[in-house]
Amino acid sequence: MRLISGYTSILTAALLLLSGCQDNQDHRSDLQRSAGFWQKPAYGEALNITMNRVVRYQYNRYGCIQVSEQQHSGMTAQLDSVALSNTRRLRVAPKGQVYPSYYTQLDTLPDHCNNPIAISDSAAPDVIFDYFWHTFNDYYAFFSLRDVDWQAQYDLYRPMVHNSMSDEALFSLLSDMVAPLQDMHVTLSSHQQDYFSSKPTPILQAIQNELDFRIYQGQDSDLQSLYQHYQKQMQRVSSHYIAPDSLNTLPQGSDNATAIWGVTASNVGILVINNMNFFDSDKAADETQHLEAAHKMMADAMADLKDSEAMIIDIRHNTGGDDAISLAVASYFADRELLAFNKQAINQVGRGIPLRQKLSARQTAYTKPVYLLTSQLTVSAAEVFTMAMDQLDHVTKVGEETAGALSDALRFSLPNGWQFSLSNEVYRNAQGNSFEHIGFIPDHHVPAFSLHDIEMKRFSTYDFVLNKLNKPPKPNMTIDEFEHQVRELQTHGNITKVAVSIISQGQTVYSHGFTTEAQHPVNADTPFYLASLDETLIGATIAAASSESHLALDQPIEHLLPFPLAYPSGQSNALTLIQLLTHTSGIVDNRAIFDCILTLSQINTRQAVTCADTKLSRGDFLAAYLSAEGELYHTGNFSSQYGLEPGTSAIYSQVGVELATFVIEQASQSSISELAQRHLFEPLNMHNTRFQTLSTKAQAKSELISTANDLSYFLAASMQPTYALPTPLSRYFWLTDNKQSYQRGSGAASRTHLYADVYSQTGFVLLTDANPDSEASNEAYKQLEQLVFNMAEQLNREFQQRISLRGK
Repeated sequence: MRLISGYTSILTAALLLLSGCQDNQDHRSDLQRSAGFWQKPAYGEALNITMNRVVRYQYNRYGCIQVSEQQHSGMTAQLDSVALSNTRRLRVAPKGQVYPSYYTQLDTLPDHCNNPIAISDSAAPDVIFDYFWHTFNDYYAFFSLRDVDWQAQYDLYRPMVHNSMSDEALFSLLSDMVAPLQDMHVTLSSHQQDYFSSKPTPILQAIQNELDFRIYQGQDSDLQSLYQHYQKQMQRVSSHYIAPDSLNTLPQGSDNATAIWGVTASNVGILVINNMNFFDSDKAADETQHLEAAHKMMADAMADLKDSEAMIIDIRHNTGGDDAISLAVASYFADRELLAFNKQAINQVGRGIPLRQKLSARQTAYTKPVYLLTSQLTVSAAEVFTMAMDQLDHVTKVGEETAGALSDALRFSLPNGWQFSLSNEVYRNAQGNSFEHIGFIPDHHVPAFSLHDIEMKRFSTYDFVLNKLNKPPKPNMTIDEFEHQVRELQTHGNITKVAVSIISQGQTVYSHGFTTEAQHPVNADTPFYLASLDETLIGATIAAASSESHLALDQPIEHLLPFPLAYPSGQSNALTLIQLLTHTSGIVDNRAIFDCILTLSQINTRQAVTCADTKLSRGDFLAAYLSAEGELYHTGNFSSQYGLEPGTSAIYSQVGVELATFVIEQASQSSISELAQRHLFEPLNMHNTRFQTLSTKAQAKSELISTANDLSYFLAASMQPTYALPTPLSRYFWLTDNKQSYQRGSGAASRTHLYADVYSQTGFVLLTDANPDSEASNEAYKQLEQLVFNMAEQLNREFQQRISLRGK
């Protein structure tokens, strides 16, 4: 029995041992099975996955930074899946992200990652610079396309780096180095400031100019808040086109919405999408939740818009976001499946894993005419959306070329903790074409934005589409209706005299005068004081006379001044006429001095700033204001006092106008009135335009008088280079706003407006004796401007239609 019992025990033990040996199950986690070294090719990212932790690195051929280290438990909580293939490839799908990341296996970590650079606020500037430069050198994809010699940038900027330089100086140097890339995915962020690179863009330049002016005036403002202010204004203009009972926004009721939609009174659908990011109301929502919310919004919007006769999709100020949302939105317009795009990282260190995305088809797709509105601000995922929509036959692009920045923003950390990003991916459409840098070219070029358009509560792009569909955005007025409304506004605002002239395609299509005093008739040849409108005539005169005087606009002019021009200490600037003509000279109007000019009787001798004597001649005033020994000299006379450097910030300056006038008089040995007569008034048949007196006062420029008809000749010459003059008439001392230029004047007894739209070749002159100090007069004048603008647009449209009919 003992033998049997012993045998049974031995047998049982053997079976248990055998059972253990045959347990072929792998109990390791997905991360443990993926243990090893991995890289994301051409992205500068490496992983070291051990049996219990994951270390992530960013690296280039100069150095390596460890950016994170996590235990498997923490990492697993952030992942949906980790999949290892037998091709030495790893697929990592983070929770909440739509697209996974792909890695290839390495035998060892990149050499620099064995001794990584530690992130520290005290990192040396030379280390920060070298890491920054080498990261771009290794991973940026478009140096050749954007015509930037990156080695030359190193040679220029590296000698400027020293380890005692401030953070502010280093930030400025790095920003300057990448600025020529003009790539909106190139960014730099510190704890104190942010920088992004971009092409020169009219709307951004206009907003920057306004910011500079606010800073000069002492107002507290920044670029981001000012841009958001204009975004809200643009939403109000878009909403103005939509019938109120059909207007919807996401979020509902937001004045700075992700999306706006509705139909016009003439049954044209409008869908505005301002980003491809934020569709879920939960601020903590992830990509997948925003994608789901985008689908819900599009289902609602398309249900509301499905019966429209055509649709406007406005992505002019869409700042990008997720490609998945772009393709989701585009799918509502696709009745067939097609290839949306291919993308691949391509740079100095190699090529990434190629990826391709398709555009899904929908049986209920909207296939009626679609007009896609784009601008130079349409960027990133909004351009991916454009790429997909451009494959559809019923879509027409209207507006401006897009930003040409499609690549995802590849983000890195610097040794001091600053963050930066760059473009490393090449996107191509189904035909293999890339649109990086050049952007998508519209089928119809129409200016996308102007501050004047926003003020007039309209968009040129919307009006173009609606007119093309034969659905004018505003009801037409008869001439009688227009003139009746002018007279009503005169009465409401107590505006005695008004003269209007409208031109289209170089021809006067309307001119008329209005008066509330029958004994003093007014017509388009009645003279008016121009106030600041005269600066446009002076600017054109200076430009024309400079050629005759052999004075190049970009030539230094200080040798023509009978006094030494003293910019503040430490600031150097070779002053030119072009700087004065564009208000970028760095010379500004010191309000403390100019307010004294306006209130001379209230001068207090104890004031810190000397007040100007209105009896000074122009030359004496300028010497007193700009010479270090001058009675009116003060650092507040220069933009650098407000942190704004010459040559970059455009700040309107009466002193600058006076100085430009003085310089051309010195160079030509002729008065500005003689020069204007010779170069402008006589060639353009402006026989009723003149300087009333040749006063020696510093503000003699305000004494020019003219008529609506005379100014219409000047206006036509400003828009059509061949009009009556042998050389193009320059538009200096105008406010340039995309393809529009304009100037307003306001004097003691006058309010005036000169407007030119080079794109549509229309413009108008509005002269009045409105009182700028009267609230009722100002309100009536504002409505009068809007009325004349609307009439000019209508008459231009009708004039072009007549030309078109005659051509047929």
